[in-house]
Amino acid sequence: MTIGRATLYRSAFLAVAMQWGVRAIGLISVVTLARLLQPSDFGVVAIALSAAAFVELFGWIGLRQALLRVPDPDRSYYDTAWTIQLILFLVLAIAMLAIAPLAASFYRIPAVTGILWVMSLRMVALAVSNIGIVDFERDMTFGRDMAMRLGVRVASLVVSLIAAFVLRNYWALVIGMVAQSIFWMIGTYIAHPYRPRFSLARRVEILGVSLWMFVSTFSEWVQAQIERLVLGRFAMPATIGLYSVSKDLSSIFTQEIATALNRVTFVTVARGDAKGSAGVATVIGAYATVVAPLAAGLVATAPDTIAVLLGAKWLPATPLMRIIALYTGVQAVSLMVGSVFQASGQARRAALLNIAGALLSALGVGTAAYLFRSPEAVAIAALGVNATMLTVGILLLAIDAKTSAISLAANLLRPLLAAAAMAFVLMRLLVVETGHPFPDLLIQVAIGAGVYASSLFLLWLASGRPPGAEQEAALLFGSLRRRFAFGR
Repeated sequence: MTIGRATLYRSAFLAVAMQWGVRAIGLISVVTLARLLQPSDFGVVAIALSAAAFVELFGWIGLRQALLRVPDPDRSYYDTAWTIQLILFLVLAIAMLAIAPLAASFYRIPAVTGILWVMSLRMVALAVSNIGIVDFERDMTFGRDMAMRLGVRVASLVVSLIAAFVLRNYWALVIGMVAQSIFWMIGTYIAHPYRPRFSLARRVEILGVSLWMFVSTFSEWVQAQIERLVLGRFAMPATIGLYSVSKDLSSIFTQEIATALNRVTFVTVARGDAKGSAGVATVIGAYATVVAPLAAGLVATAPDTIAVLLGAKWLPATPLMRIIALYTGVQAVSLMVGSVFQASGQARRAALLNIAGALLSALGVGTAAYLFRSPEAVAIAALGVNATMLTVGILLLAIDAKTSAISLAANLLRPLLAAAAMAFVLMRLLVVETGHPFPDLLIQVAIGAGVYASSLFLLWLASGRPPGAEQEAALLFGSLRRRFAFGR
């Protein structure tokens, strides 16, 4: 079934709106908790989460993607996927209980043991969650998905804030995460009528697709967690807290948007609606057009963003924030390449690409940490690794789409140049300093948006108006303008 342009735009808008809505609530949580807790509290939890994430990643074997790859699955597919999920996550809950003392010994932080024991409850909640909600992506009914996710996030936010006001320590963060998983489990059954039954009838079909998905997930986890793993061996909890919060805040404005778009892209590519060089170019351009200005904007406004959102005690994170914003932006587009390969039935190629990225990350980040023992050096190494993997991914996409790598890269280059122009204007030509961070930030955002949009449009015109994200945006703008004129 082909997806129409209007449906695609509406689905993409709802997916991004949902992700931003969820992350906006998350941002409120981070901002509030950052003012109630200390950087060391975030550092201790970040260290524990690196161990918890290692256990949890064995549960993300691609069951959702496997179901989405089946054109018209019957109930047996859903029952099999849910049964595998149940068995897997219950085993992982036991594994998390077992490794807790080992993780505490490795990081030399006794508190990690108790945190991981409590976090094992998260595995139990995920084990019994309703897998039927995958239909929201299959049918692109993101409105229902949005309502569920926002409800879960609001409920968990309330629990987190109450815990923070009462406890004033890292346990507030842990309680909030466990509560979110429990609310998620409850929400999945409220939002979707599917009720699971035990079955392994379709295990061969499900696990056959899932194997390479798991390899990709494992490799992506290595790339995402390698900095925390190496920092945990030489840095103090307060330093790790600065790094962790900087990365979380940057991810809200970069990777979270890419994650939302990925949900639409996966279904679109899986159905064959984005094949060929033009389709791939549009996908790449769309990601870069959204992510590039957000990453560059964080670089340019880092001091004011931190002062407004986190408070003055987090200002030492400014240099880190600037590097990490670039790194997460590049990584967001890089991970999109793997998603395109997975959706088009090339899970093996996506897995091999992610394995290469994981190995390069371990080598680059590990070497930087060993030689310099600096969080800034670690972030720079991560940026270099992801830039390299993005370049390799573009080359592979070009080969697969039978087009020029230079042509595909041009769809990245225009947003990158426009974002660079925006950052240059904000940091060198029109420096805003009223002495008050909040109005400074608002003015910079307004100026930056205008500079970026005009620069991108001029670059597109100078390039001869090629097909891509800019052309789609122009068509959408024209359609909206005609509707508005007709309405009048």
